[in-house]
Amino acid sequence: MATIAFFYEVLALLIAAVMFLVFVRGTQGVPLPPEVRARRRGPLSGLSVVVVLEPDVDADHCVAALLAQEYPKLDLIFVVQGAAAVGAPVWAKIEADPRAQIIAQEDPPVGWTRHNDAYAAGFRAARFDHMLFMDANILLRRDALERALSLAKQRGTDLLTIFPALTATSRVERLMIPFFLQLTLAGVSLRKINDPGSDAAGGFAPFFLFRRAAYEALGGHAAVRGDRFSDSTLAQRIKDRGYRLLVADGTELAVLQGQSRFRDIWKSWSQSFSEAIGNDVKQAVLLATIVLGLFAVPWLLVVWAIVDLATAPTPVAQSPWLGVAIIGSANIMLGMLHRRSLRNLLDIDDSLAWMQPLAALITAVMIVASSVQVDATWLRRVTNGVPVER
Repeated sequence: MATIAFFYEVLALLIAAVMFLVFVRGTQGVPLPPEVRARRRGPLSGLSVVVVLEPDVDADHCVAALLAQEYPKLDLIFVVQGAAAVGAPVWAKIEADPRAQIIAQEDPPVGWTRHNDAYAAGFRAARFDHMLFMDANILLRRDALERALSLAKQRGTDLLTIFPALTATSRVERLMIPFFLQLTLAGVSLRKINDPGSDAAGGFAPFFLFRRAAYEALGGHAAVRGDRFSDSTLAQRIKDRGYRLLVADGTELAVLQGQSRFRDIWKSWSQSFSEAIGNDVKQAVLLATIVLGLFAVPWLLVVWAIVDLATAPTPVAQSPWLGVAIIGSANIMLGMLHRRSLRNLLDIDDSLAWMQPLAALITAVMIVASSVQVDATWLRRVTNGVPVER
């Protein structure tokens, strides 16, 4: 048993080391937006910002931060879906701001997702040569729009996307969100995405800053009207057509407002897993097994080894579990280092990294549950008897 555990720890350590090296190498060379100069030189480029206000997202902070942006040539287009969660004081500020337009979104046409229809409606109202499509869970920092637009123009970027800082106000967020990001960023190379010679593409969906000509050449959101992964598709098409895609460090530009309640995190990430895996239970079980095997079992084997070393009559130096404890401890330390690197990249709390096995267990259950539970309120609603994605 100890021999099997030892080789298992060695294998897990090698995989973890590869994941860590890929992560570190893949995040190198990611640009920071330039500082805003006190004196602006040359003609200003206009920016149209399209924001989708959804009923289940508290948009007060997002709207207030957006209205506080001082960039002078700005369109603010708010696409309101149903009874959006916007407080009366903020709503009054929107109506009083001459830069703002309000578009009430009705039920989307058959074959459209709600989000793609909302963005397409916002595009039709946009006037300027650069357009930012943004979700209401993004909280912009001061001068964020001007700095992002400046970077896009300096780099000749056709699509700029950022990774923002992440809030983690509750214990469940500090437990789960860093682990989710550790999984989702495991195979992502931002360096390759930013390399025009690479086919790699991707981006942060709630913040897509397009050059209008490139967006129109792709057909915009109308070309991906029924695609639940329209952000990935548009990013890939940008690269495929020879346009410039850039992922930037946006931790100084924006904060992604998290979900402090466990049920909200469960619903949101279950939906993401369901969209990625569908109802393929076998694939879900396989993925859940890999998650547990890499991120929970090595930690548990260390505990088992330590207990055996402490209680067995065999001298510690002669115990077969000593190697398990040593290699397993290295595995744990590498996992903690990975989380620390993730914290440095995304400015996210990693204080509960030592509870990684619990996060892995919850994630594994979530993955399997998302593949067997079909809940129409998560993914679709019915318009005229035809399922339409939300």
